[in-house]
Amino acid sequence: MTARPPTFVRERPRGLLRLFLAMPPKLYHGPFARLLAWRCVMLLTTTGRKTGLPRTTAVSFMPFADRWIIFSGFGIHSNWYRNILAHSEVTVRIGNRRWRATAHVVEDPARRRELMLRMRDYSRRCGPPIALRPLLRALRLFDYDAEIALAVAHAEELPVVEIVPHTRL
Repeated sequence: MTARPPTFVRERPRGLLRLFLAMPPKLYHGPFARLLAWRCVMLLTTTGRKTGLPRTTAVSFMPFADRWIIFSGFGIHSNWYRNILAHSEVTVRIGNRRWRATAHVVEDPARRRELMLRMRDYSRRCGPPIALRPLLRALRLFDYDAEIALAVAHAEELPVVEIVPHTRL
């Protein structure tokens, strides 16, 4: 396949899910930061495309060789993704370590699919602990496994970003 930018669009989260997804950046300190890093959650700081101010969010990641791969499950309208399109220099925090890095959008749909399939296989190590997933599903708060399945189903359209670290802070 030829290079083609991602096209996946999804409604932004609302209600309890929005609150649930907003919690990790506020809790990313000390031992909890290490726990979130162990569950494949990083803090990503981008530069706001309109304001030029730093914007920090938590995103799931997959280590891959000398970089990290992140996926925009809420599609091309995610603020962090649009900020990366405008400014590719980012800061990454995983646990208590921080790096300056450059973010590159994966343009090849076949490569996006390949990386998403790797993430699917890697995902048992990530997200909410497996024992907690049925409870989160029953509460209709968050269904991690359904999120992974949705991402795989739309892998070729899903925004995928490679983050290459270059300076440890």
